[in-house]
Amino acid sequence: MAARRALSTSTNSTGATLPLHRMSSSITSWFQLPDQGMMRYEMLSRGTAFCVHPPAGKGGSTTNSVRAADSPLYFFTCSHVAAPWRWPKLYPLPWLEHVREEHTRCVLHVTEGKTGRVVERFLLQPTVVHHDSLDVCVLQLQDQEHAKRRMAKHGLRLEPLVLSSNVPAPGHPVVSPGFAVEREGKAAGDANDNDDDDDEAGLLEDPETGETVHLNLRTDEEPRRLCVSMGTVNQYKDRHSRGFAAMDRVLGDGVCGAPLLDLREEGRCVGLVEGIVPPLEEGKEEEEVEGMEPAARRAQEVRRAIAGNAAFIYGCELVDLLARASSSAK
Repeated sequence: MAARRALSTSTNSTGATLPLHRMSSSITSWFQLPDQGMMRYEMLSRGTAFCVHPPAGKGGSTTNSVRAADSPLYFFTCSHVAAPWRWPKLYPLPWLEHVREEHTRCVLHVTEGKTGRVVERFLLQPTVVHHDSLDVCVLQLQDQEHAKRRMAKHGLRLEPLVLSSNVPAPGHPVVSPGFAVEREGKAAGDANDNDDDDDEAGLLEDPETGETVHLNLRTDEEPRRLCVSMGTVNQYKDRHSRGFAAMDRVLGDGVCGAPLLDLREEGRCVGLVEGIVPPLEEGKEEEEVEGMEPAARRAQEVRRAIAGNAAFIYGCELVDLLARASSSAK
């Protein structure tokens, strides 16, 4: 993967600076199968998440958000990050068939921007609201007040985003802050340096049940750092509420679930990064075959045009899912 910006901000067309380093967080799903002798939760999948306030309410625009300080926060991420067993085509692992929601917990990670070191971990509620057909879901913090107090201690806060139902037009400039997994090796001071020496770092208490969730942090040692990518919306889209954006780099592991912000809409969230279209292999670009059917030629043209793009789910789908999640939480 190309060189990343460890911490970055971006300027939109109006000259206002977006606090990108506070607009998303790293998220990890963990699993434990006690009947298989697992004593602690082990890392299952990881990605990026971002939060929003609930809809304004009956009669209000779904693109506006309640700004009350005590209003609940809703976190979006990819369904395949929170519940990979629901996506067997992405994860064709036989043992994953035995994992279900009751065996897993999702954890939000708050990290230092420069080092990627995890400074806080917060449990998310075990109930996850999944979209009926798209790769996106919504979660809530298990104890939001506790999380706010702990983040204030570090001088940190999350920046809830405003969702937009507008489909971004081709050519619109976009930016996406996601947490990329670094596989080059862990340097001193990185993500979990002290976790194995201090076992308490992996202990999270569930205030609802009194249960202590014990994470095996040795299964999640690769640091994740904020990677800010710029790009433009591609003219191509598919029939499943999904668009594509040509970014300034091929996005790496860990960025699925990141928000896509439209700089012409004052940084409103117009989508969620679902995945990355595989780039064309160098030197192996598909050649046109003589006598190729028009439909096949068109498909080849589209594949070439979106190769290496970020695929994203439109904000209108997120707005609808948020309404459903907030209604079920009442």
